Amino acid sequence: MKTLLTAIVCLLLLSNTGCKKKPSGGLGGQANLKINAFHHTAPIDSCMVYIKFNSSEAPSDNQYDLNQAFTKDADGNSYTIISGLKKGDYYLFAKGWDPSISQTVKGGIPYTISTEEEISITVPVTED
Repeated sequence: MKTLLTAIVCLLLLSNTGCKKKPSGGLGGQANLKINAFHHTAPIDSCMVYIKFNSSEAPSDNQYDLNQAFTKDADGNSYTIISGLKKGDYYLFAKGWDPSISQTVKGGIPYTISTEEEISITVPVTED
């Protein structure tokens, strides 16, 4: 009987200390991403950024959860700020126009948010 009780106690302890759930990315958090895009060393100012929540890869069906266009500030810097994101995994994809080569440029990167503050991210893009 004592062996059975010990086994039950051990099972209960193991079930309580199992794997912790990974944070689920999405809206409703406190993190802000300030996103810009560069083609080599040139900033891309006419860009759209697409975000897939809970992913470290581009979606196979090309369905993103959120998209937002870049804006220019008074100093001529182009970026977008995505506000209110939770901690978790994201895939960021940017697509825009590079006037220096007269071509569309695009690219994407995975990113994991692990803090609740403003984070600056550069998405590298290249021609098709």
